[in-house]
Amino acid sequence: MRDSSQTLLNQYQVRKSLMEKQRFIKWLKEHLDHYDYQIKEEAFEKNGTNLIIGELETAEVILTAHYDTQPNGLIPVFMGFSNWISFFISQVWVLLPTILLVHFTSYHIGSLIADFSINHLLMALILGISCILYLYQLTKGVANKHTANDNTSGVATLLAILEDLPKEEREKVCVVFFDQEEIGLIGAANFKRKHEAEINDIPLINFDCVANGNTFCFVHKKTFRESFKFIQLKLAVEEISLPKTKSIHFGSALTHIYTSDQLIFKNSVGVVAAKKIPLFGYYINDIHTRLDTKFDEQNIEILKEMMLEFIRKI
Repeated sequence: MRDSSQTLLNQYQVRKSLMEKQRFIKWLKEHLDHYDYQIKEEAFEKNGTNLIIGELETAEVILTAHYDTQPNGLIPVFMGFSNWISFFISQVWVLLPTILLVHFTSYHIGSLIADFSINHLLMALILGISCILYLYQLTKGVANKHTANDNTSGVATLLAILEDLPKEEREKVCVVFFDQEEIGLIGAANFKRKHEAEINDIPLINFDCVANGNTFCFVHKKTFRESFKFIQLKLAVEEISLPKTKSIHFGSALTHIYTSDQLIFKNSVGVVAAKKIPLFGYYINDIHTRLDTKFDEQNIEILKEMMLEFIRKI
């Protein structure tokens, strides 16, 4: 495993609070200074900070990943994305504890109104408070200490690309580490709003959850699919020799519902390493909890090689 990935996993997996993010940014600046990169910090409301490397004026591609991490979600997220049915099922799974808590709270409140009893009152209070505490934990609660896949893997991928990118190719690339993806793609939205004129039709490739799956899924929007860079990306990806256990899948964003930062950019690709089961299709799992510990360093190196080849072609 390369040193930057090891350091991220050992010392900087938690990047939720302002202090944790500032500590990570300090290390990132020091690390990339050894490679002659300068980081531009772009602050926005609610203590958000995007980190930009390179110039949009000369860039032919924007490579991104979110660096913020999430609260401990308690229940492992199982996210299907290769069709609308699997996406719907996985969203119901995520919301199931809230649905059950609200349902039983409503039941006891209704019973309390119809026929007052201490039991119904206590159950309504316990369930209602539990629902509030659970929702608080999901949004603003205790940080998840294990973020190997979501999204330490995306950060590690960008670092691997930056570390190995030849100096003569650097002007082609703008790299952005987005903040506040976990609370609603806020960093990406701010970046788009501030730089919309400069971005224009520059393609954006986003890396999120790329270290725990054997299929590299490239979820592309129509604008990117209809551009020549789509052909260049496919050629670059297919030219990289893969182990027998690994595979590649290209899918339209119309049917592959992968909700990460690329979602709000019209000329974009979302990259994710997924698993697959019959009927359900491609999925990721174990994120947002203590189970998010799997980090396949081979995935990082493969994606790095794919991107370096793509950059050479454009």
